[in-house]
Amino acid sequence: MKSRGFNLEQTGITQKERLERLFGLVTLAWTWSLRVGVDGALKRPIRIKSHGRKEASIVTAGWERLAHALRWGTSKRGPFTELFSSPFPAPDAV
Repeated sequence: MKSRGFNLEQTGITQKERLERLFGLVTLAWTWSLRVGVDGALKRPIRIKSHGRKEASIVTAGWERLAHALRWGTSKRGPFTELFSSPFPAPDAV
């Protein structure tokens, strides 16, 4: 949640209430990205690079899919909003 995505260290907010709201929103964004990433990895697994590591983390892959849909694809937003409001599947179901 720091320098590789949400840049929380860049905030100038010092008031406790505002920081709590900011962390709440960032947590929601991270959770939504995770949910979209898990769903996307089930449909199309993240590519493994030649050195053996994944191309991106599940959260990063979800964040990229979500940002692309929110920015460019009006028709693609529906499934992501449904994922946001639906519960995670049971761990043994994935």
